[in-house]
This record gives sequence, C-alpha cells and structure tokens, in this order.
Amino acid sequence: MALNVQMYKVHNHMTNEDLVMARLVNQQTLDFNALCEYLADGSTVTAADVAAVMKQIEMRLPLILCLNAKVVCSPEGLTFRPKVSGAITQSELKAKLEAKKLADPSLDIDVDRALELSDLSTGDLTATIAIDLPKKWEERFKSKVEFKRVAKGVATVEAETSPDPSQGGETTGGTTTEGGGPSDEGL
Repeated sequence: MALNVQMYKVHNHMTNEDLVMARLVNQQTLDFNALCEYLADGSTVTAADVAAVMKQIEMRLPLILCLNAKVVCSPEGLTFRPKVSGAITQSELKAKLEAKKLADPSLDIDVDRALELSDLSTGDLTATIAIDLPKKWEERFKSKVEFKRVAKGVATVEAETSPDPSQGGETTGGTTTEGGGPSDEGL
C-alpha cells in the first residue's frame, strides 16, 4: 500500500511566510460490491451475505441513532453516535429580531434584549452522525503505509515511514519540488 502525496508551496500573505504542505493525489475508490467481495474472501459467507448485512446496517442504524443512542459496531470500539450542532450569538439574535420587526411593524419586539437559552430554536440546529474510530485502527494503518512522492502526476521518489514515529522514525524522501499544487493566490 502506498499513499501518493504531492508537496506544494504556498505563501501566506497574512503571516508573510512560505508554507510547504502535502496532499493526497490519485485517490481511488473501492465500490460497494468490491468491498463486499473483499470482506467475503476467505470466509464461509458470500459477497451477497455481506451486502445484505451492510444494507441492513445502512437502513437501521439511523433509526437507532434517532433514539438518542450510540451504537458500538465492532469489538475494538467503532462507534456511531448522534451529534447536534448549532449556535446563535447576540448579534445574530438582534438581526433576527430586527427582521421580524421589519416584517410586521405592529409587533412590540425589543431588538436589544439580552440573549436567552430559548432564543436558540430547534430550527437552528443541525443533526449529524459522528463516527469514533478505534485507536488501534490508526496504529495498524501507520504500520502498513508507505509514502510515494509525486511531482506533477509522475512518481519520482519512494519514501518510507517508521511504524512508530515516537521512536525516532521520520519520513524520508528525495528531491523537493515547488509548485505542481494549487495556486497560492488568496492565501
């Protein structure tokens, strides 16, 4: 397994410094059917069995999450949980109250009143699903990955990484390249 990364240099006009960053290139996709076949390989279940179970999870997991429950989906701790976000500031409240007053001038609305808990309505909230990945997954991934440097779409130097960066392993590579990345305008 090799992660293809491209290094690029941008100029941050706010700090007046150059910054070199990395990004993944040539990402591929493993589609649903190929994933089911891969999971079924070397097992007594068929790809159709795996697909049926995954479709049931896809259909039923949101229903369980809607009951305000978190679901642990693996022995190592892969967890799906409901998450809510939303906020309102004093200035946003004032703008909202001014818009209401402008829409109906007959209403007696104090646009300069203090912010209260009830001012954040459920309509202002967004519900999402958070996924907590097991820490072991990241460790396994780090021990298997290799980095391959890519310059303008052509692999130039292969680099390696130590399984545990805390034990002195650093990413190594060959020549550096400038450019080949996004424009630094606007940064």
